[in-house]
Amino acid sequence: MMRGRLSMKELTPLLGGGRAGFSLWRGWLWLWLACGMVLPALTQERPDIVWIRGGHTDWVISVSFSPEGRLLASGSGDGTIKLWRVSDGSLVRTLTGHTGFVNSVVFSPDGRLLASGSEDKTIKLWRVADGSLVRTLRGHTVVVTSVSFSPDGRLLASGSVDGTIKLWRVSDGSLVRTLTGHSYWVASVVFSPDGRLLASGGWDRAIKLWRVADGSLVRTLTGYTGFVNSVVFSPDGRLLASGSEDKTIKLWRVADGSLVRTLTGHTGLVLSMVFSPDGRLLASGSLDNTIKLWRVADGSLVRTLKGHTDEVLSVSFSPDGRLLASGSKDGTIKLWRVSDGSLVRTLTRHRYSVRSVSFSPDGRLLASGSWDNTIKLWRVADGALLQTYNQETFGAFSIQFSSDGRLFGYGRADATVVVARNPFWQSGEGNPQPKNVKPPRGNTPPQRRHDKTDLRAGLSVRRGRTAGSQLWLVHAAVVGAAPHHDFVDNHGGHRDII
Repeated sequence: MMRGRLSMKELTPLLGGGRAGFSLWRGWLWLWLACGMVLPALTQERPDIVWIRGGHTDWVISVSFSPEGRLLASGSGDGTIKLWRVSDGSLVRTLTGHTGFVNSVVFSPDGRLLASGSEDKTIKLWRVADGSLVRTLRGHTVVVTSVSFSPDGRLLASGSVDGTIKLWRVSDGSLVRTLTGHSYWVASVVFSPDGRLLASGGWDRAIKLWRVADGSLVRTLTGYTGFVNSVVFSPDGRLLASGSEDKTIKLWRVADGSLVRTLTGHTGLVLSMVFSPDGRLLASGSLDNTIKLWRVADGSLVRTLKGHTDEVLSVSFSPDGRLLASGSKDGTIKLWRVSDGSLVRTLTRHRYSVRSVSFSPDGRLLASGSWDNTIKLWRVADGALLQTYNQETFGAFSIQFSSDGRLFGYGRADATVVVARNPFWQSGEGNPQPKNVKPPRGNTPPQRRHDKTDLRAGLSVRRGRTAGSQLWLVHAAVVGAAPHHDFVDNHGGHRDII
């Protein structure tokens, strides 16, 4: 049985330069995924693929559309990044230079640069126009877990297992400063909406607010009795929310660092949290199988949403803020009406944990990714299952829509990248219609098999959207859970790490 947490001394060999520590975990995950492909009598459906491309030689860990939607970047366990032309799937170029898996790729706000963070302890900046390596940023001593551009694109922040945050000047790659103070793994780094502050959450049970202009530590926010696994600014930047292993959420006033309030009520680790688009509500999903809606103005618990029978792994507001979607280890997705907390409907066609739920930009579709190796598209208006894709979906857990909603992309465990048409995208009015979907056999809940390879949340990667597959696995060991809890993706909500 694993101990509650590995020490940094024990963790460093696993996350440093060697890959042996990951091999057993990854091989085990591959075996489970392969077994998961044996599905009961489903219609064999593949996405309306615009293109599917190989070229990587290891798991595609991260995919990201460029801001204008013309390119897709993919980062892989093989240490390379590939840039693909979205229109025809042609490989624009392969970016080589990393010597470890690439766990995060993110475009700059203007789309001219791409940043990548890697197991090899470095960050690389690439010129998108010609694929040239602008520079390599060195300084971290262990795995780089996350990279994030400031809102104006002038700075890049990187967080690492070495306990430091580094701020880099994008124009010349110079290290502006190293922010030290955390005594353990930095799990989450995020810029405030105005770019003036940087918040970091760590496994040392502390949150730190840094002034970006001079790197000074504005303040340290303490009070947790467990590691801090996520931090997120409210849309207006006035508040900071943080979630912890100690089952609480804290709301902090950014202006003076005062604790506005502690939100208590969950009886398990808070796995996912997200502000509503207008910033008035905060939703949290937990290990205790519930979702809670909190009123940000006074911290009151608006309501507790009950119905899931296992851990709530992902929560996401619809673009208009009227609905909340939750994905659970029980294999179901639930849609809730935010105004009164009523359960609008339960979507029950996945067989294993639902790792991610994501609304399309227009809010009419919901995409879900699961450990059952399927991608499902649902019509939000009535919960109809429009499409199940169980072909060409091996190891595809997280789906990203293009900014206009016409396409969706994902990476796979077999080292390929897929871009597919959203078959229900419409520029006019009307609801998307199901395509060749068999009706469910009654209202029986999804069959639960021995779902024992899910990984618990803990890292939070902003906008880069993923922390490498190997890192997910090591994370499970560090948190101290035998590998049977889902690693939560903040796509839909915070985005925290997948």
